[in-house]
Amino acid sequence: MFNARKRIALLAATAALTGGLALAAPAQAANTPAASRSASAVSCSGWKTIHVNHNAAGEQYMECDRTVNGHKQTSAALYLWDNKTDGKCAETYLAAGFSHWNGLNKTWDHWYSWCSTTHHSPKIQTGWHSGNDVEVSLQLR
Repeated sequence: MFNARKRIALLAATAALTGGLALAAPAQAANTPAASRSASAVSCSGWKTIHVNHNAAGEQYMECDRTVNGHKQTSAALYLWDNKTDGKCAETYLAAGFSHWNGLNKTWDHWYSWCSTTHHSPKIQTGWHSGNDVEVSLQLR
């Protein structure tokens, strides 16, 4: 009987402690300096689709933008697929940077490739890079 009371008291104390910590955590997070003021909300485009060579390869991508401490950042998420067994792979080139009337001033670029004809690539995410635009191209190689 004594052990049962001890267990119940211990469980009640643990529940009160973890409940108290859980309630205190959001209040503490809300009071951290500039945590909510440093980054703007993320805005994303809808999914866009590109096909090449009569759908022999394709890509679906989405671009997102945000501002952190006054600096614009952009990122992309994408899926690639290769629909034709021809020894070629779907390859996409992504470049992030600042868009202006004369093109894109690149801050980052990368090639991604996918060669499986049985299913699309896993979701590829570029991460955040300086800029306000992502340029995307697709080819078979």
